[in-house]
Amino acid sequence: RRNMGSSHRVVGHMTGNTIRIQRLRSPHALLAFLGFTAIGSGAAALGYIGQAEAAADGALWREGAGTPVVAGDFDPRRSLAPLIKEIGPTVVNVRSHGKARPPVELQGVDPRMFPFFEMGPQEPRSGIGSGVVLTSDGLVVTNHHVVDDADRLEVKLHDGRMFNAKVLGSDPLTDIALIQLEGAKGLKAATLGASATMSVGDWVLAIGSPMGLEQTATTGIVSAKGRGSLGLYANSYIDFLQTDASIAPGSSGGPLFNMNGEVIGINTAVGGLGRGLGFAVPIDQAKAVIPQLKNGGKVVRGWLGISGQDFEPAVGRDPEAGAVIGAVVPGTPAAKAGLQARDRIVAIDGHDIVGFGDLRGRIAEQKPGSTVNLRVMRKDRPVDLKATVGQLPNDDELRRLSQRGASGGQLFPDGQPKLGVDVEAGAEGLQVRSVRPGSLAEELGVRPGDRLKSVNGEAVKSAADVARALAQDPGRVEVKVQRGNATHSAVIERR
Repeated sequence: RRNMGSSHRVVGHMTGNTIRIQRLRSPHALLAFLGFTAIGSGAAALGYIGQAEAAADGALWREGAGTPVVAGDFDPRRSLAPLIKEIGPTVVNVRSHGKARPPVELQGVDPRMFPFFEMGPQEPRSGIGSGVVLTSDGLVVTNHHVVDDADRLEVKLHDGRMFNAKVLGSDPLTDIALIQLEGAKGLKAATLGASATMSVGDWVLAIGSPMGLEQTATTGIVSAKGRGSLGLYANSYIDFLQTDASIAPGSSGGPLFNMNGEVIGINTAVGGLGRGLGFAVPIDQAKAVIPQLKNGGKVVRGWLGISGQDFEPAVGRDPEAGAVIGAVVPGTPAAKAGLQARDRIVAIDGHDIVGFGDLRGRIAEQKPGSTVNLRVMRKDRPVDLKATVGQLPNDDELRRLSQRGASGGQLFPDGQPKLGVDVEAGAEGLQVRSVRPGSLAEELGVRPGDRLKSVNGEAVKSAADVARALAQDPGRVEVKVQRGNATHSAVIERR
């Protein structure tokens, strides 16, 4: 389980019950509760083509035209059987096989020490996921976490045929992977729609292998859009669609269809506490990475080198558009462009920015080396800047960048974990009396009068509790505060 962020991020939001998320790769068998014993574990550039035609030579998928893929007089109000019959053959079962791992209690132990432990027999790992066929010669999209660390992949079609497959490319930041079936030809390919056209309340259909039950079809609606990464993937760019269509472990990588039979999402996660909640990667995001995975095996993203903040407005005030910069990493494209902490970026190349996640996603889509025009509000005055987009560094490079100075470096540059607030302990907890300028607390949006409820998931009742909680992770701080009758949460992370 990981959090979204490039160099570091701050996100403020109203919280209710925490949603536990689990990714959907199941063991290679039905789960025990079923009564069995487990036995192992740039679309726009391609243009639109007619959905009744095969994908053109060189195209990576068939683009829908917003009309049903079912021929004749199809009425989804009467039955979905004709639609499922038409699109079911495009859904595949993905079986991954990998080397055995040590028991959880031995993970992190030097492998040379394993002979000194009683570990018992270790069977090779295996898992089940789903996928959807993009081209007739066996190009299949699935989830990164389905194929990650797999030594061997097997793919089973709806008609029972089996193929070996290899990974062409995989992107952990969107949980999308592209695999190629070996020797496949004449397969039925899916039609891809547009997730941007979906609205909350639209009917959807999921097909996959939940609990290993192949070709399972379930229906529901789009329950919400723009759910972000849900803290499931580190540095993630996923902006989940939420659905109440029933999906479960084993559905990972399977398609979420609209009622025209077009794929509008790739099923990825289910809510642990929120039963009935499922999440899918929007197909528009998948389309943006598939060509890069096919051509180079990985995704190259644009980057500025800033942290960001999204705060809820004070009671009685309208929310402010744009993305507030928390910090600028020295020497990065953002610093060279003249961006400053507390700037609010409201537009990129004339496109309005609604929040930091929106800003980060739009920058990521830019080609490194390209120039973007930024409209910035600085102390309530508009400033126009140009920035040359850099390339998103890998995790090791980001870690080195985090060690540069206090403005864009470690969360605790002097090695002393501190939040930057003066508090008063009372029967109802720690009340914030003041917030120091330039502190982490200020960047997190903590205000005088707030009551600190928890830090990094730990309840805090004294200054010592705060220090101990901060010391848990030098690269991340999460706080929850009581403000009036509402609970607010904010996270800042630098990796």
